[in-house]
Amino acid sequence: MEALGPLMRKFDFPESVLEALKIVHLQCEKMSLNPTSTLMSQELSQVTDFVDEFVFGNPQKKSKKLNCIEQLQVIEAIIQHFDEEVEYGQLCSVFMVVFLAKGRDVDLKMDTLSKLLCLNLAQGHKTLLNCAALWLTQQSVGAAHCTQLARSIVQDYLILLPESADKNQGMTELIETPKQSPLLAGILLTHFCDLYKVSAQGTGFKAPPIQLVRLATSWLMDHRDLCGANGTTSSQNVVTMMRISPIPGLLTWSILGPLVQASSSKSPSGNKNGICEEDNIYSQLHLAVLLHISQHNLASSFPPNSLPNLTENLMAILDAGVAGSVSDHSPAVSKALDRFGQALQAALAAGSQQVDQDLLLLLDQLPYNRLVHIVTSNIR
Repeated sequence: MEALGPLMRKFDFPESVLEALKIVHLQCEKMSLNPTSTLMSQELSQVTDFVDEFVFGNPQKKSKKLNCIEQLQVIEAIIQHFDEEVEYGQLCSVFMVVFLAKGRDVDLKMDTLSKLLCLNLAQGHKTLLNCAALWLTQQSVGAAHCTQLARSIVQDYLILLPESADKNQGMTELIETPKQSPLLAGILLTHFCDLYKVSAQGTGFKAPPIQLVRLATSWLMDHRDLCGANGTTSSQNVVTMMRISPIPGLLTWSILGPLVQASSSKSPSGNKNGICEEDNIYSQLHLAVLLHISQHNLASSFPPNSLPNLTENLMAILDAGVAGSVSDHSPAVSKALDRFGQALQAALAAGSQQVDQDLLLLLDQLPYNRLVHIVTSNIR
């Protein structure tokens, strides 16, 4: 592909990006005809270098670094290319190659991808959303660039949406993401849960922005197949594709939510009935999560040791005083334990075998809660 360099340098930027994407597309078609070729690795390396030079570079500049305006022009060119009436499988291949986490400036690629994804979450571009979903399935679990992508969506897009009387106004396309790509919605929820989780020491919990809790609630309430709750489904979702689920992380959010609210120094806004808006949203999230737990998705909703880990995290946070001056008999602690008991009952109803004598010993160390007592008394 080195021979194409002089030709590409004749194009002005960003026309050069469009032409480069066409060439990458042709190369992907060529590689797909002989996927077992011994030269595949070499060809992919050459295409990656070409992408670095002419998709994420301006051939008319001595500086290799794109400025912000040029980066937006690259995004516009990518969207234009993916608007073409072309076979979806080939577009996925192009997406994979363009955003391969290798090459000269991986950080630039990932930053461009995050901006592209934020824009298309707002616009509901089905092809690009599904390509992004498949790209995410190919990344290693816990990859730093995936975590950064999720963080960018939250910090650079979601929390910046203007508030209104109707909290979902301005989020129409974002709320409809599971319709466009249930796989992407499930994967994003999983990565969001990784951003806001109990600390490695088990003594701290950073609550997610309330806008994110509201979005997760909306997605789960409106799409029961999102986490495989109904068993067989015709749509690709995170459970069928990756055998993982956001359910364990979302349970942590809803159970620890009351404790975080109680310890917050900020006064939460209340609705006309005097009920805390944030508490209402967390309650709705908890209900939505419970509705997504069934025997069909038990393995992903409660993976091995998830219930003991959840119990230990709840104990550690209560013992460490993360809830501030909240006592064991406070409404916040009672609410957290009630939700924990409900999750425990949901696991048992779905057929979980994790509630054994070791877990019962752990449960006995929690502050007394009537619901937890009732649930466990039936299995002792």
